[in-house]
Amino acid sequence: MPNNRIHKRREKFQKKEVIFLISILFLASFLTYYPHLNYPYPLHVDEWFHITIAKEISLGKNVDWYSGEKFTFGLERAWHLTLASIQKIFNPNVKQWIYFPIFIHILAILSVFYFSLKLFGKKEALISSLLIALIPSNVTIGGPVFLIPVNLSLIFIPLALTFAFGLTNLKPIFNYLALLSITTFILYAHPPTAIALLTTLGIYFLLNFFSKDKKSKNKSKILFLIISLSILLSLPNYLQEIQKKGLESIKFSFWIYLKEIPYIYGFIPTAFFILGFYILSQTKSKELWALLLSSLFLIFNISLFARFGLNYLIPYQRTYIPLFLLMSIIASIGYSKLLEIKKPLKNFGKILLLLLLIATIYFSVERNLKTPYYHLIDDKDYENFLWIKENSKEDAIVLLDPWKARAFPAIAERRVYAVMPFGPDEKYLNLVENANKFFAQKCSNTTFLIENNISIVYSSVKCENENLKEVKENIYFLELN
Repeated sequence: MPNNRIHKRREKFQKKEVIFLISILFLASFLTYYPHLNYPYPLHVDEWFHITIAKEISLGKNVDWYSGEKFTFGLERAWHLTLASIQKIFNPNVKQWIYFPIFIHILAILSVFYFSLKLFGKKEALISSLLIALIPSNVTIGGPVFLIPVNLSLIFIPLALTFAFGLTNLKPIFNYLALLSITTFILYAHPPTAIALLTTLGIYFLLNFFSKDKKSKNKSKILFLIISLSILLSLPNYLQEIQKKGLESIKFSFWIYLKEIPYIYGFIPTAFFILGFYILSQTKSKELWALLLSSLFLIFNISLFARFGLNYLIPYQRTYIPLFLLMSIIASIGYSKLLEIKKPLKNFGKILLLLLLIATIYFSVERNLKTPYYHLIDDKDYENFLWIKENSKEDAIVLLDPWKARAFPAIAERRVYAVMPFGPDEKYLNLVENANKFFAQKCSNTTFLIENNISIVYSSVKCENENLKEVKENIYFLELN
């Protein structure tokens, strides 16, 4: 297999290959930014949440702006600390945060390119990078368009496997230390990505463990030590959740069923994934089988939910991006296989590959450009939220539409009374119901405001309450006589 020549020589790049890689990076940047051409704000409730948490950390807040409870980092501690560091150093506003996904997407492509280059070769590296640039995004599965931690899988899974598979010129000890660091970081940054990575590492460990080769046996011991140590080091991040929910902490509920994988990922790349899977299944390479079996595990996880509604270890909707990563790497072998076709013309394989890559790009770009996204706020909301920030006390509690409330703290840096929860949480849904009832009554319930220490109301509906003074369009301050 191609990976047998690792470390033997350095790949030399021709000018056209460098231009192709740069073109891929520009394509990815365009597709990532495109939804923001006419909308300069985050596109997903998760983005607003992460930006808010980053601000709370950077400002040293002890009370959560969404719940009014004691602030916690959550299970995505390392992700939030990374964003908080950026917030502290560069102090971006929400209109500037929308450029950060481009940076993440570029890093993802470079990570996959390097991994595929070392594992296979230049052709496969360029093709897999192209497929990563074309990965779909939507509000259910996430994707490169959004500032969400699942996209870390596109950077750190291939990077971790580069070290795990020994695809660098570093001494083994440095490979293993890098692998330990990355795995531990991901366990603190995004649990679903961590499970996907640990699955691949676990499979790779078993393949080495059951090998008759002494070198593989020794490698399995080191892999086991790294996996165990990473999990041990990350336990402080999970103990409270485990103590609170027990086994329920690995079970997830979801209520949206997506189309089959080819409809989301694309029929052409899916076909070449199947071809690549078949080709790689003919090898005895433990590294390649680790990729193949991991992709099957992720497909099984999706199928288990789609058919039976069962969802364990990795949330159904967060399985797709790591899966598409593996599918892209494996599909590159299928695409490059076309180059071996020499009949009826010597260059027939090259022509066929070029045509199918063009078709893949066309249909993927068309799909990505037509994907709809919701907009939580508009320019008027943004300006009003900034006004509230500049003209209210830091401990003010604001009542507004529970959907807009997800975006509000990231801009106004004030606490909200009610926010639409991420799932069917009875406690927060009751608050949402209270808020909706208040607005349905045209803001007339002053007692409700007093009992909940609400001093500001933001309403697109005209408030009919003598105790609410409209200080600016849609902004009301509570003033008791």
